[in-house]
Amino acid sequence: MTYNYHYDLATSQRKVILKLIFKWKGSLWKAIYLDLIVWCFCYAFISVIYRYALDRSQQDTFERFMQFCNRRLDYIPINFMLGFFVTTVINRWMTQFANLGMIDNIALFTSMYLSGNDERGRILRRSIVRMCVMSQTMVFRDIHIGVRKRFPTLETMVAAGIMTSSELKKYNEVESRYAKYWLGFNWTFNLLNEARREGRIESAYTQNAIAEEIRTFRSGLSLIWTYDWVPIPLMYPQLVFMAIHCYYLVCLVSRQFVINSDAVNTTEIDLGVPFMTIIEFIFYMGWLKVAMDLLNPFGEDEDDFDCNFLIDRNLTVAMGIVDDSHDDGPILEKDMFWNDTVSPLYSSAAAQRNVNFYFGSATNADAQIPDDVRQITMIPHPLNEKLDQMYGKRTNRPPVQSVVELKRDQRFSTGNNRKQTLEAKFSNKLGAMFQKRHSKSLTFTPESSTKARASTDIETVSTFENTQKPCYSNPDCIVEVDEESQDIPKVTEEPKQEPPRKRVNISNKRESVISMGRSRSFNHFGEHSDYHDYYDFDKQ
Repeated sequence: MTYNYHYDLATSQRKVILKLIFKWKGSLWKAIYLDLIVWCFCYAFISVIYRYALDRSQQDTFERFMQFCNRRLDYIPINFMLGFFVTTVINRWMTQFANLGMIDNIALFTSMYLSGNDERGRILRRSIVRMCVMSQTMVFRDIHIGVRKRFPTLETMVAAGIMTSSELKKYNEVESRYAKYWLGFNWTFNLLNEARREGRIESAYTQNAIAEEIRTFRSGLSLIWTYDWVPIPLMYPQLVFMAIHCYYLVCLVSRQFVINSDAVNTTEIDLGVPFMTIIEFIFYMGWLKVAMDLLNPFGEDEDDFDCNFLIDRNLTVAMGIVDDSHDDGPILEKDMFWNDTVSPLYSSAAAQRNVNFYFGSATNADAQIPDDVRQITMIPHPLNEKLDQMYGKRTNRPPVQSVVELKRDQRFSTGNNRKQTLEAKFSNKLGAMFQKRHSKSLTFTPESSTKARASTDIETVSTFENTQKPCYSNPDCIVEVDEESQDIPKVTEEPKQEPPRKRVNISNKRESVISMGRSRSFNHFGEHSDYHDYYDFDKQ
C-alpha cells in the first residue's frame, strides 16, 4: 500500500505542505522522474545540435519548423482527453475499492442469530464465515498478482487453513467449465438451512438476515470480477497514452529557445532550460501516471490494494466474532452518568478548543421578524377556506393568536453586560457574522402568561402564571416547577422588566423543559453564568 499521509494532514501546520511535496514513496516524483530525465536529455541533445551543429541557413529552416509546430500544438486536445479518462478511471477505482468485501457484518449477524455454545454451534458459525473468506480468496487468486503468488494452487489454501481437505475434495467433484466461486456461498446457505432445522436459528426472518449479508458480500466480489473480465477498451488508454507522449515529443522541437535575434519567432530571453515546459510536463505526465496506476489496482505496486492483508484480516476478525466473542459480553453496570447530567469529559488539551454546536440552517429565520413583535396570528389559508366552502365543510374557524416573544441568543446580544475579553468579543462578532446561533424557540412572556391560546377543537386554559419560570440553563425555554418547590418572584405588569432573582434549592424542584432548543442534560452552565446566581449550588 502507498504512504498514508492522513496524520500529516490532520496536524494542520504550515510544514505539512512541504512534508507532502517531498515524500518519495508513492509520490509523483517517483512515478515520473525517469520520463522527465529522458525528456530533458532529448531536449538538451536537440538544443546542442541546433546551437552548434547547424549553419545559419539550417538554423533558419529549423526555426521556421519550430514555429510551425508551436502554432499547432493545440491540435492535440490533451486537456479534454486526459481529464475525461482520469475521471472514468477514478470512478471505476472507487467502485472496486468499495466492493473489496469486509466480512464483519456476516460474522456479527451469524454470531447474533445462530445460537449454541456447544461444538456443533461453533462448527456451524466458524464454517459459514470461513467459507465466505474461501470464496473471496478464490476470486482474488484470479485477479490479484500478489494473492496468486501466495496461493498458486488450491492445495496451498488447504495448507493455509482457509479450506479443508474434505472441502477441496468436494470442490473438485463439482464439474463446471467456469470458475466455481459460487460454491462456497452455496455451502454457507446449506449450513443456514441446517441450523434452521436444528432450531439454532429462531425464525426465517433471522435466517434471511444472515443470508442477505452473505448475498451483499458475494455481489461485491462478483462486481470486482466483472471489472477484471471487461476492462476499459484498450483503444482508450492507448489513445490517451499516445496523445500525451506525442504532445511532448513535439515540444522537444517547438519549445526550443530561438537564438537568432533576426528570426520571426525570436524569444525574449534565452534561458537554455525550459522551466515552464518542465512544469507542464510534471503536471500532465503525473496526471497520466495517476490514471495508469488506478487502472488496475490489483497488482503489487505501492498504490495497489493489499488483498493478502484483507484475507488475513477477514479470517481473523470473523473467527474472533463468531467464536471467541460469541455470547460473551461484559458485566452490565451503571455508567458514570447514571445519577448525573450527561456531560462527556475531555482531555486537558482537547478542552482548550471550542465545541461548535450545529443548529439547523433555518434556525435564524425569525431574524426577519421585528423585535417589537409580541404575537403572531395564525389564520387558515385562503385556498383551504375556499375549498371548505365549496365542499360544504366547516368554515367558522377563528384565527389563532400565538402570543410569544422571540428572544435573540444572549451570546450575540449587544446588551450583554458581562465583561468580555477582546478575543471573546471578536469570537462573538464572527459567530454573528456566520450565523452560528441557537435555535430560536418560542418563549412565553409574563405579559402573555394569562392569555389562552385559541383553538377550534380543544379548549385550553392558560395558567402559566404560577407554574412556570425562565430556565437559566437555556434562556429560550420554559421550566415547569412543582407547587411545593415554587419560589418565584411575582411578575410585574411591565413585560420587558426582568423579575428579581431568588435562590431556589435545586434538589426539591422538578424541571420539565418545554423547548425546541438545547436540553439542560448537556449541562452547559458556563455559557449562562447567571444560572449560578439563580440557583444556589453551594447548598448541594
